[in-house]
Amino acid sequence: MSHINISLNGEQANCAPNTSVLAFLTAQGVIQDISQDGTAVAKNGTILAKPLWDEIHLQNNDKLDIFTLVAGG
Repeated sequence: MSHINISLNGEQANCAPNTSVLAFLTAQGVIQDISQDGTAVAKNGTILAKPLWDEIHLQNNDKLDIFTLVAGG
C-alpha cells in the first residue's frame, strides 16, 4: 500500500503508512511548532499526550481531530 487514508477534522487526507502523528500534522501545515501551547490532538476519539505525537503512527482510516484553545474576552 503506497498510502493510507486519514480523516483530519472531517476532511479526507492521505499519507505514507506508519507516518507519525507529528510528521503528518507538520506535513499538512497544521502544526508549525510542537511547543505551541493550546493544541490538542485526538486519534479515533482519544486525546494523545503531546510527548507521544512522534511515537504514535497512523493506520488506514484513522480519524484525527485537532483542538486549539482560543483565548478571548
